Amino acid sequence: MKVAVYLPDTTPYSMKHCAWNIMSVLQEKQHVTFTTFTSLGELPLPDIDIYWDPRCGGGIAPALAFRKTKKPLVLTVHGMAMFTLPLDTFYFTFQQKISGQIKRWKERLKWKLMEPHIAQVMTVSEYTKSELVSTVDFPANKTTAVWNGIDHEKFHAAAEKKNTAPYFLTVISYQKKKNFERLLEAYKKLDEATRPRLLAIVKPYEPKEPIKGLEIINTNLTEAQIIDYYQQALGLVFVSLHEGFGLPIAEAMACGIPVITSDTTSCKEIAGDAALLVNPTYIDEITNAMQQLASDVILQQELSQKGIERAKLFNWENTANQFYKILTVALKS
Repeated sequence: MKVAVYLPDTTPYSMKHCAWNIMSVLQEKQHVTFTTFTSLGELPLPDIDIYWDPRCGGGIAPALAFRKTKKPLVLTVHGMAMFTLPLDTFYFTFQQKISGQIKRWKERLKWKLMEPHIAQVMTVSEYTKSELVSTVDFPANKTTAVWNGIDHEKFHAAAEKKNTAPYFLTVISYQKKKNFERLLEAYKKLDEATRPRLLAIVKPYEPKEPIKGLEIINTNLTEAQIIDYYQQALGLVFVSLHEGFGLPIAEAMACGIPVITSDTTSCKEIAGDAALLVNPTYIDEITNAMQQLASDVILQQELSQKGIERAKLFNWENTANQFYKILTVALKS
């Protein structure tokens, strides 16, 4: 099987990461040949069985240029936030909202035009599958939910905790849907004299006011540095308004730290019963969860153990094996 993978330079790191991990497993285990290309002007490519676009995120439809390939097209869809979140999540002025609504119409039309040319879709969660089916009326029978994986050789609990002051951790890219402002408001409601630090790996972001205990890291970190921050944290606070998967939830659980996350979108699905769930729009709920976690050692231990077990469900070999089945079905279509 020969698969051409569309990975332009502008592909977000998280999507590249997912694609490369799947390719690595299938090259070794199933002897699939992958060829990457960066320009739609290169289509169609010779001697290709299937095209794969692994970077459909936010609701953006695949490019119309794929219609000229005459070969099965497989997609990975990471989320449909454009259609499921209110316009004012992304746009602020009336004119911007009008432009945003027009963009929605255009992308919905593109999904309709492309649907006959799409053989199969892998979504990164059941929630994202439900979004795709409900927002653009994409056929459920051509859609399969497959969770992302984690490299468990890297993401695992620390052998021992360093003797450092306890801190809450959040790991996000700065967007309004990540709900960072509400997290800060929730943190400020904790008793200033006793609250743990809040270490926020968030970029691009510049703090708007000094908050005692808040430490912003908005520089580039290595994967090893991020893993160390996970392993030594009191807990992860990840209260996004929308996620297609929510990789930090799974990474934190694999690293043996408790998780506080949203009871909405895919966050609840990925966390299962191994996290404290909160309504991400209710600041007091976030505050209470942080207070509860900080003060209850037994709860910390319980969530840590549940999280480690839950994280075992997320591994790249499982993801790749399920994706291989999708490719096989697409090849027969």
